[in-house]
Formats: sequence, structure tokens, C-alpha cells
Amino acid sequence: MHNLRNKSYKQILILIIILSIFFQTSAYIMASANDNNRNQVKNIILLIGDGMGTSHITLGRISKGSNLHMNSMSYNGFATTHPIPQEKKWVTDSAAAGTALATGNKTYNGYISVDVDQKPLETILEKALKSDRSVGLVTTARITHATPAAFASHNSSRDAENQIAKETIGKGINVLLGGGRGHFLPKSDNGKREDDKNLINSAKNLGYEYVESRKELNKINKGNILGLFNDGHMNYEIDRDKSNEPSIAEMTTKAVKLLNQNKKGFFLMVEGGRIDQASHANDPATAALDIVAFDDAVKVALDFAKKDKNTLVIVTADHETGGMSLGANGIYNFKPEELKKQKSSLEKLLPTLTEDNYEKEIEEKLGITLSEEENKEIINSFKEKEEITKFLTDIINKRSNTGWTSRGHTAADVPIKAYGPGAERFSTYMDNTDINKIMTELLNLTGRKIKRAA
Repeated sequence: MHNLRNKSYKQILILIIILSIFFQTSAYIMASANDNNRNQVKNIILLIGDGMGTSHITLGRISKGSNLHMNSMSYNGFATTHPIPQEKKWVTDSAAAGTALATGNKTYNGYISVDVDQKPLETILEKALKSDRSVGLVTTARITHATPAAFASHNSSRDAENQIAKETIGKGINVLLGGGRGHFLPKSDNGKREDDKNLINSAKNLGYEYVESRKELNKINKGNILGLFNDGHMNYEIDRDKSNEPSIAEMTTKAVKLLNQNKKGFFLMVEGGRIDQASHANDPATAALDIVAFDDAVKVALDFAKKDKNTLVIVTADHETGGMSLGANGIYNFKPEELKKQKSSLEKLLPTLTEDNYEKEIEEKLGITLSEEENKEIINSFKEKEEITKFLTDIINKRSNTGWTSRGHTAADVPIKAYGPGAERFSTYMDNTDINKIMTELLNLTGRKIKRAA
């Protein structure tokens, strides 16, 4: 009886060991399968808020009155942004930062996807084209401006926008939407080109559908598209003619629809380009609305990714602009209600002001009733246009208690937010070049494995 009992115990023990091994093996297989599924990235949508630091995101949330869509994203991290040489210059421009995001390499400020010896650096967009994916660029700035240019062209000068336009058209990019029409037209057609070439006609000959209004954009359902909606940058959201000029969310919606027709997948870069320029102007109300508009484009990307399951969405910035603070001057307060009174950007308002109309225009467009002392100051300011700009900027920021340390860029780290397969890879502290390296790996555009974040 004793031997029988021992035999039963041994059989039970063996069974427990077998079952334990089985369940552990099953768990490992399932975990491996889930890990593989999590890293099967077919599409990437990279959204870049130009100049958008953490304070900008907070400003957008407060201005909207509810949480931003980008704040709902699963994984969050931060990125450094410095160009090279690091020891001499910590503050990047959009060209060097765009190059880092587009190629995974550092370069000098002003350089567009070329190294320090001015040799071309292959971009993720070019690699995606080689893999037979569709690719697109969307921006509210000029399509030839530094950030989109870094994905589509190679030049040692970001200012060579006529040359950048020519290279961009010849690249075979499926979707190009933004401003910058002037760099595609000769001076004889009210453009900026010296070579008398009409690149819009060249694009049509290459098979592009060309559009320059919201209505025309809505009609396009397939094929390659070039949309240029302004001679220069597109309008700030606060100034946008909604009947004619598409929003960044509408451009993103169209881009995703067209690019997703390729079964092999796509890469799309979307830039909220004018967040940066409003911050250069220290115009917080204008920046706030462009941040919210950019976040609407984030929602478009997230809605698509949630249905698609194989799309990675990344939101980041190339750098921070302005050194903005919500609350300033030692005062423990911020007054967003003052910013909500504003109906025009300072950029659009300033050229219209005269000594005869300024008081009425400032009250109607900025919601500001000038004091007697302020009236005297602005009359004196009419002698110098820059003085009026400074005067009105100071009034807006003083009333709202918004602080700025600069009218340029800063060296502040920028946020990274990610959703979709592989998103967990961005939940750490990294350099901006690592964003490109991880994207390239997840799209299987390189055979080289990079070190995963700890």
C-alpha cells in the first residue's frame, strides 16, 4: 500500500511537471506571437509639430478646453535635438532636425539631408519608395520648406527652394500637399523661379493631378496628387479661409485615403509647420489654434490606425521655438481667456494698421481696448513698423501672462508620442536620430538591427 501511494505521488508530480512545461511553452509561443504582431508595421504616419515643445501642447489643451488627441497616445518619451557640431551649437534649425528625423544622421544647421561633406544621406521616404510603398508629404508651410524638404531632397542650403521644388517633383512622391506655389512657377507667371520653368506643368506631365483649392482636393480619389494652396506658406488656422483652403486634418485625410490604396503600405509625413512661425512671432493665440488644428490631423491618423491595426503613428517635434511659458513675470497665473478674444494673427493684422484705424482694428481683431497711455505709445510706434510689432506682442503677452525667452529656437528636448505596432519602442529618452532608426527597422527597410531602448 505504501509503495502504491508513492507511485501515485510520483505520477502526479511527473504530470505537474509536464503540464508546467506545456503552459510555460505555450505562454512563450503566445508572447512571441504577440511580439511579432506588435512589430508588424505596414504603414507609418509621422506627424511633426514644428517648434512644438511641451508648453505648446499644454497651451493647445487649455485653448481647446479639453484633452488633445495626442495626449491619449499609448507611449510617451522625449528626444534631444542638437545638430552638429554639438560642442559648439546646441540649438538646431529645422533643416538639421528634419535631416535627423528623415535620415537618422546629424548634420549642420541649414543642410538638407546631406552630411558635413555635402554628400546625400538616404531618407526614409526614399527607402520606402524603393520598397514599393507609397509615400506622401503634407505641410501647412511651403512644401519646399526645411522639414518636408529634408525627406524629399538633398541640398547644402535650405534656402535653395527652387532647386528643392524641382528635385521633389522628380522623386516620384505620390502625395504632395502644402503651400509654396511660388517656387514651382517662373517669374513670368508671378512665381519665384529664375529658370522660366513651370514645374506645375512638369508635374502634370509626370502624371500628377494638380489642385489648389479645398473643393478641387475633395474631388481627387486616386492617383498621384500635387496640391499647392498658397504662393507662400498656407494661412494660419486663425486666418484660414475655410471655404477655399483645406485644413491640415483634411489634407491628412486625403493623403491617407490615397496612400492606403497601395497594398504594400505607405509612409506619410505630416507637418504642422506654422506652429513654429507663430512662436517665432511670440503670438500665443495664433500658435494655440495651429496646435489644435495639428491635433485634429493626429486624430485622423489615430482613427485610421485603430481600424487598420498595422499602422504606427508617431507625434513629435523637430525642436522647441520661443521658450514659451504659461504664466510669467513672477505671477502665478495664466489667462487663456485673453487669447480667445483674438480673431487674427499679428502677421495678417499689422500691415493693415494705420494711424486712422488702429484703435478700432485692435479692438475688433485682438479684443484689446487700449488705455490712454497705450494709445500714446502706439502713435509713437508708427514711426517704426518693428516697434508696432513689439508693442502689440508685449500687450497680448502681458494681458494673458504668457512668457517667452526667445524669438528663435531653443535646445529644449521635445516630446515623442506613439500608438500602434512598435509604439513601445518610443517610450524612452532618445536622440532624434533614433526615431528614424526605429522607424526604418520597423518598416523593414534595413537589415541592420539597432539596439533597443532599455
